[in-house]
Amino acid sequence: MKKMRVIKNVAIILLLVSIIAVAITRFNNGKDYIDNLVNQYNPQGAAVVIIKNGVISEVRNYGYANVEKKVAITDETQFKIASISKTITAYAVMKLVDEGKLDLDTPINTYLTKWKLPHTKFDENKVTIRTLMSHTSGIKGSDECGYKEPLPTIDEALKSRDVKLKREPGEIFEYSEFAGFGICQLIIEETVSSKFEEYMESNIFKPLGMEHTSYKNWNSNGKFATPYAGKSKPIGITPIVMNGGGGVSTTATDLARFVVELMDYYNNGNKEMFKPQKNTQSAGGLYALGIIPRELKNGKIVYEHNGTLTGWNAQMAFEPVSKNGMVILTNSDKSYYMTYDLMEKWGERVIGEKVIDTQMKQISKMVFNIIVTLSMILLLLVAVLVIKIKRKSVILSEKRKTRYITSAIIVFVLAALYYVCIYTELPFKLLFNMQNYYLFTFFPLNFRWVNIILVFIGIFIIFRSRYSKNKF
Repeated sequence: MKKMRVIKNVAIILLLVSIIAVAITRFNNGKDYIDNLVNQYNPQGAAVVIIKNGVISEVRNYGYANVEKKVAITDETQFKIASISKTITAYAVMKLVDEGKLDLDTPINTYLTKWKLPHTKFDENKVTIRTLMSHTSGIKGSDECGYKEPLPTIDEALKSRDVKLKREPGEIFEYSEFAGFGICQLIIEETVSSKFEEYMESNIFKPLGMEHTSYKNWNSNGKFATPYAGKSKPIGITPIVMNGGGGVSTTATDLARFVVELMDYYNNGNKEMFKPQKNTQSAGGLYALGIIPRELKNGKIVYEHNGTLTGWNAQMAFEPVSKNGMVILTNSDKSYYMTYDLMEKWGERVIGEKVIDTQMKQISKMVFNIIVTLSMILLLLVAVLVIKIKRKSVILSEKRKTRYITSAIIVFVLAALYYVCIYTELPFKLLFNMQNYYLFTFFPLNFRWVNIILVFIGIFIIFRSRYSKNKF
């Protein structure tokens, strides 16, 4: 019996060591921090661009634009960049401000004729371009699901989505996924007397050499990456009308060209875009006009923005004084935290301090606390089991056999329910009527340790149920 106990203990130790060894090996296999993180997250596809001294210095492509057809990611692969579109729209607005065609603090209804902000009990005259671009306008949000061909115009979309004030403008930061910058899109259209998409192509994209950038919602040229939801489910490209808030399709190198332009605009243009705005403090930090400033411990300020749509994740960041920057585009839900982790590591290696998204850090801390708690529970279970074995309470009666089988069934049923809740889209379908959403994609990489510990807890619960007191 003593020999068997030793064998069991050794087996457990070896299993734990092997898990740790695999994790360490996977972390160290890559050439550097970029390869390491991409290898860990293993997205379907990704493109990373590094900017040094205001020049694109390195482009790396990983994986597939289409896994099923084995189409590799290239420099010309196009991705949706979601909310990074807001930064591009904000830049276009600021150029019109510089030209004297727009004013940041004029009520927006002054510029609008096709659609106006509806009258409510709140003061719509307090809604300005500044409050729209700093997410303090108090406007009710809007999603971009459910459009049918032919797609509505931007003013028709604002009407159909019942966009209106839900609180007093200028008082509280509340991130607006599409509506706020959708209104900015309409303001640009009304100001320049041209379609927003046409104006952006002629006045922003072409002058900056962004030849593969547009607002297209379909794979017209065969260079669009396929977005992947969950672990590996290919999905279609969601049509977007409020393009100012999230409709840009681009390549990593094109977006890097825009980052270079932003750094030049910071150094030689209107810095108002980059100033933290009033009442924008939130769990995620401060917000400027379409961009997020991150003040580091070494006193430097990095400006960044991320973008997330189902099947797409993107991140850009830059430090304008040194003119260093980075861009990450992916076509995978699995890379939700990869973009943040890469930005953090890039900041540490290039800028001298980690660039930390405070909200994401809070989630990682929460998961870490769960891991610690579960580890303590696991250690307690192991201690109880060891005590039982030492007391030689090892006789397996018929009653105990039944309990053992019952415990095993319960553990497996709970494991199945856990898998369904975390790793399938069923909960979102049933509760919110939302497709292609998987809960695990919203957790950081260290969440895998929760799964490992839960497996061990399940094993120990089953194993413990085998033992009863020796009744001689």
